[in-house]
Amino acid sequence: MICDLTGRTAFVTGGGSGIGAGIAQVLVGQGAKVVVADIDFAAAEVVSSGLDGDSLALRADVASTEEVADAVRQAEARFGAVDILVNNAGISGWNDDETVWRRIFEINVMGVVRCCDALVPGMKKRGYGKIVNIASMAGHAGRRWGGAYATGKAAVLRYTKGLAYELASSEINVNAICPGAVWTPLQERGSLRAQDKDADFDGKDPYEIFLERYEDVIPMGRPQTVEDVGKAAAFLVSDDAANITGQCLHVDGGAILRD
Repeated sequence: MICDLTGRTAFVTGGGSGIGAGIAQVLVGQGAKVVVADIDFAAAEVVSSGLDGDSLALRADVASTEEVADAVRQAEARFGAVDILVNNAGISGWNDDETVWRRIFEINVMGVVRCCDALVPGMKKRGYGKIVNIASMAGHAGRRWGGAYATGKAAVLRYTKGLAYELASSEINVNAICPGAVWTPLQERGSLRAQDKDADFDGKDPYEIFLERYEDVIPMGRPQTVEDVGKAAAFLVSDDAANITGQCLHVDGGAILRD
């Protein structure tokens, strides 16, 4: 089986909804045991209970070093070694005041660093590990809004390359995925905000607004799904990608080609 993850344990942050939930579902389907970690424990439990495989729901606020460390301890107590880390937890911001900048960097950038810091020592000790950081096509080029969000995702991409180089001799692969237009709660909030600001969107379904916003961005003419991102993650954390590190895989229907 391509992307066979039998016997591996994955720790997925932001796993309680959206892309994180989709990744958890695909990884379980490929045989992995999955820790669904999320600041919203109830949401993590819902996702975990719906997975057809061995999983564990945990609360983890990636803005807290202590909560991340505690979640890792619980994961290791349940499953033993954690082989795979998917750093998916993140937030958006609709203005660029200093509070938004600080909050986005605390979660979207330092949250990735905290989770890596918590799990890399064990990976190095065992001489095996797979890390995937979920970035964004916004990290490569300016979009309609969100300087803080785009800058934070660019920082995640740069951190991915540096960490990959640092950990290569320990047989730890570190890669990133840049999703394109994926319908998630974050995108739904963006559509509702656009509706509030633009009278042309009055009375339209939020999903229709989402499609209109991206129709000129994606050459393939269709949005991506959480399963699309999950399948890309499954490949990168499998031994089929053993010689791939420090890379960014774009799952965006060709959007990056326009930048």
